[in-house]
Amino acid sequence: MLTSLPIGWLWLLAAASTALSSYLLGSWIPLRKFRIAYPVIMVVCGGVLVVVCRLKGIDLTGALVMYSCAHIGLTVGLLPQRKLFAEVLERWRRGEATDNIKVPRRHQVFLAVCVVAVLLAGFALTR
Repeated sequence: MLTSLPIGWLWLLAAASTALSSYLLGSWIPLRKFRIAYPVIMVVCGGVLVVVCRLKGIDLTGALVMYSCAHIGLTVGLLPQRKLFAEVLERWRRGEATDNIKVPRRHQVFLAVCVVAVLLAGFALTR
């Protein structure tokens, strides 16, 4: 279904999902180095994903859909942890130890379920 769209729209979907993910995570983790490094790392990883998909016989359209779905799932899955990010950053800036702050298991499960569910939906939409 999504793979029948023109390739330009899929590139736009990939760029929009990367920009939205970078903007939201950058606002939740307001460190300048993170705001610069996160989009660069995600674009490089996306390039590696496209190359690996091409080597495995998956076409470019499928790779772009899966890349976009991964970003959407990651962003939605990290929604419950945004307050935890702010707390860790505040303690870190005050010089307090942040080792004792643990991510609740329900947040970890929510992240995993979101990423897997959106990737499965993306996979279904490529067929």
